[in-house]
Amino acid sequence: MKKLTRKVALAALLMAAGQASATVVATFGQGSAVRNAVYSAGFEGNTALANHYQEGGLLFSYTGSANNNGCGYAGIDCYDDPAELSPAFGGNYMATAGSNAYIRIRRADGLDFHNVEFAAGSGYLNLNGYWKTFNNGVQTGSGNFSKPDGAILGLADVTGFDEVRYYAFSTANRTSGFSAAAIDDVRVGLPEPAAMLLFMTGLAGLGGLRRRR
Repeated sequence: MKKLTRKVALAALLMAAGQASATVVATFGQGSAVRNAVYSAGFEGNTALANHYQEGGLLFSYTGSANNNGCGYAGIDCYDDPAELSPAFGGNYMATAGSNAYIRIRRADGLDFHNVEFAAGSGYLNLNGYWKTFNNGVQTGSGNFSKPDGAILGLADVTGFDEVRYYAFSTANRTSGFSAAAIDDVRVGLPEPAAMLLFMTGLAGLGGLRRRR
């Protein structure tokens, strides 16, 4: 019985560790990564496309052009409809453009988060997005995706990250070059209970194993 308990605890811990070390999981669609949002932002109050803009417990900043030529804020739009950037866009949004330009998403308190969803758009006709995640300055994941138009991108990692960077390039599978990134409707939730429970079960099992020894 002790051997079985040991195996179960170790398996749970290894599974959780495997999730943590493997890669950040990218998904698409509303609710694919965040079921219940704890922090959210829609940029309606961002009337000057402010860098280091805070809303709903989140902090946003960008590199690239100072104000994206006046697009995407204070009701000013360089498109006939923000939905041309993405079907999920509406009203104000955050956008930038320039060489390797990106939009950064963080929590305002600087702490880690485990999942995020946002409407990802591009100033180009087609969406060729590229994302990176970081924790304490160390890159933890990256990935490309391509869609005919905008998409809702979800990113999740049981170990957490403290920064997400989003780029949008002219062609697929690029990781550098001129980027025209835009985001809207950002949502951050709590870590998925099942993943955290699995991780804690593994730790508790190994703790009990040490005490018995």
